[in-house]
Amino acid sequence: EHLGCRAANSGVVIFAGDNGISRENISTYEPLSSNNIVRQHLEGISPTSIFLDKIGKPELMVDVGLYSPLEDPGLGQFNVKRGTNNFLLGDALEKNEVLQAIETGRCIWNEIYDQRFDIIGVGEIGVGDTLCATGIATVITGVASKSLVAQGSSAHKVKEKKNDIISRALITRCPDHSNIVDVLMRFGGLEIAALTGFIMEAASRRIPVMLDGYVTMVAALLAVQSDGSVIDWLIASNQTNDRGFLFILEKLGLEPIFHWDVSYGEGIASALGLFLAETSAEFWTQIKILRENG
Repeated sequence: EHLGCRAANSGVVIFAGDNGISRENISTYEPLSSNNIVRQHLEGISPTSIFLDKIGKPELMVDVGLYSPLEDPGLGQFNVKRGTNNFLLGDALEKNEVLQAIETGRCIWNEIYDQRFDIIGVGEIGVGDTLCATGIATVITGVASKSLVAQGSSAHKVKEKKNDIISRALITRCPDHSNIVDVLMRFGGLEIAALTGFIMEAASRRIPVMLDGYVTMVAALLAVQSDGSVIDWLIASNQTNDRGFLFILEKLGLEPIFHWDVSYGEGIASALGLFLAETSAEFWTQIKILRENG
């Protein structure tokens, strides 16, 4: 039996939200404009959508925190809040909002569970969420933000501004690095919190999760901190040359499937990972062993 056929049921779930920190102009995108990116996916004209269509895999889009609502039958409506607060001015989210977002992520997995995925890819859309993820990673790891700042959709010169924003935010608060809810309250975003819940739920169902880029890696880090057994069900699709990404990858102890420096985001690396995994019998042999011993 060619074990690659076990990837017949796979797809990518993309979590979308907006972040108030985007008002600090740290992205090439307009602040709170994630709905425009989501629209491209719904219209099937994004790189991720085009590739998934070519390989015959579904792309499932969910709104967990878009600032501007989109009415589209192809968009899962799970909005917790219309964007987070600017974490430079205060906490991004309230405790109940974080808890709701994590639970929403779990519910989204249960919504698609009847599709019987053998493996699931994840991605995110959220202007400013790379900065949110950096803030989270800084607190969780205890490493200085300048070593973890990822470029995201911004120009290289904006990295120093991002580092300054996180440094200023941390002056006025003391997040509890051992409490993922507290950390998410400080920085957001809703898409990261929902991703965390989704990853934990998929792992509890013994379904491998194909990670995408920096933001999904940080969400995975939160999920592992909450439940160490989650690590056994995580797969890194890609390795970029970004210093922060490499650190989180090493922290999780994951070996990526390919080294193509794909930093586009929006689920494209996880989609590529699913395609490569499907064609690799060796990959699925390892998954079989994992399930038998897990």
